[in-house]
Amino acid sequence: MPAQVAKPLNNLLAGLAGEPAGPTASTTVTGISTDSRLVSPGDLFVALPGEHAHGQRYAAAAAAAGAVAMVAPPETPWPSGLPGLRHPAPEEILAELAARLYDRPAEHMRVFGVTGTNGKTTTALLTGWLLRAGGRRVAHWTTTEVDDGGAPFRPVWTTPPAHRLHRFLHDALQAGCDHAVIEVSSHAVVQRRTAGITFAAGIATNVSPDHLDFHKTFAAYVAAKRAFITGLPASAIAVLNADDPIVSGFGAATAARPIRFGFSPNAGLRALDVHSDAGGTRFTVGVAEDVRRADGCLLARGGPLRIPLLLPLIGRHNVSNALAAIGATLWAGVSPEAIAAALPAFPTPPRRLEPQTVGPYTVMNDVAMNEASYETVLRTVADLAFPQVVVVHAVRGQRGPEINARIGRALAAWNSRLVFQPLIVSLSRSRLRRYPVNYEVTDEELGAFTAAAGDMTLDVQAELEDAIAAALNRLQPGGLLLLLGTFGMDDGPALAVERLRAKAGAGDAAPRRYMDQRERD
Repeated sequence: MPAQVAKPLNNLLAGLAGEPAGPTASTTVTGISTDSRLVSPGDLFVALPGEHAHGQRYAAAAAAAGAVAMVAPPETPWPSGLPGLRHPAPEEILAELAARLYDRPAEHMRVFGVTGTNGKTTTALLTGWLLRAGGRRVAHWTTTEVDDGGAPFRPVWTTPPAHRLHRFLHDALQAGCDHAVIEVSSHAVVQRRTAGITFAAGIATNVSPDHLDFHKTFAAYVAAKRAFITGLPASAIAVLNADDPIVSGFGAATAARPIRFGFSPNAGLRALDVHSDAGGTRFTVGVAEDVRRADGCLLARGGPLRIPLLLPLIGRHNVSNALAAIGATLWAGVSPEAIAAALPAFPTPPRRLEPQTVGPYTVMNDVAMNEASYETVLRTVADLAFPQVVVVHAVRGQRGPEINARIGRALAAWNSRLVFQPLIVSLSRSRLRRYPVNYEVTDEELGAFTAAAGDMTLDVQAELEDAIAAALNRLQPGGLLLLLGTFGMDDGPALAVERLRAKAGAGDAAPRRYMDQRERD
């Protein structure tokens, strides 16, 4: 277990704007919480604006749960005798409070941030994998898994709030990690969750419409992604997708040194001779002569550098993800030889075009989240030329009608090529109610998806079990069962594989189990 932190409240509040409340000299803080339901004795409770209510409404509940101090707006009903700080915008100082409590752990590590619409998780996990191959001790925070040197868990947040992120880095540092890789969401940038962290490298994979329920416009969403890259210091690198004009353009607005990757001729790390099949992808990375390591040494000394590689993932999008990770890790000093040796053993990330064969059947599943990811997955599947494709799609709940409409149009367009209708649609009602966050599909979201699907035949099932059963009734030997969608499809792969094992009499294809989504105390 990481060492317990303890800081005098006076030290945490020193020099911050606002009006002190109550006697602070004798109070010691051992943690920070922004949720009164998660307060532990010794915590500093920071009252933040929320989606439905402001945290200041729960000041008394936080104090009753053991909070020893509070930072809240001046108009907050203050529990008697509770010390703290009256501040007009506590969310603006949360990161600084956390950095002080946890001794600014980011200053003692090399931190890599990965942003973009699609590919963040795979790129982050690849980056960590290759850094470890180079002898680094690496912690990571991704959508699918957090590993801070303790027991891994699946988080509630793609990027956690600032106090949780600084605690993660502190725990990782205490566990002996010298590098950390973090997914950086657009929400995190806008809400200052990564404030107080100096990134050594920032990676941007691509940008396409998503999270419009939060950002309202695509321009605002792009601005959030750009802000992460432009916020990098001059000592950092910005690893940018040369094939995405928006992302490539970020390089002109940042003080960091850009390294561009992709299939484009102007990419500093370029994919060459790409050959992909169901077993993986072989390709060569061409490294331009001006690409340097962090110590300033040229990577391609003595002429152009070519690195032949085997990636155990399929699809051009995964080649792009690998290029991003390779660019960051080459810069960090990992040798081409170490990268080439480690890459073939990289495990397929959970629910990222993850394949499994059960007798004469193939199951692939992907946590496709938006129009661009559906396009990518379906294009990859089309190239594999299965004689039959059966698709089960979990409608994306609590993301708004526009994203679901875009997904519906993408599926309808690909149906004309792959001919998978009737498209089996799952609302996954019972299973979505088990999550700590509300992901249930609204009538408006389902209506938008259905309207956008046009003339494509739909088989809408309220429960995931029924959707999987309907799909397996159609699946023929040699066919592909393609499972698509976010949380509503989490249990789909295991359900499908278990039933296919019985159908095919195959006993050697145990379903992969995924960690439950939770927050670790």
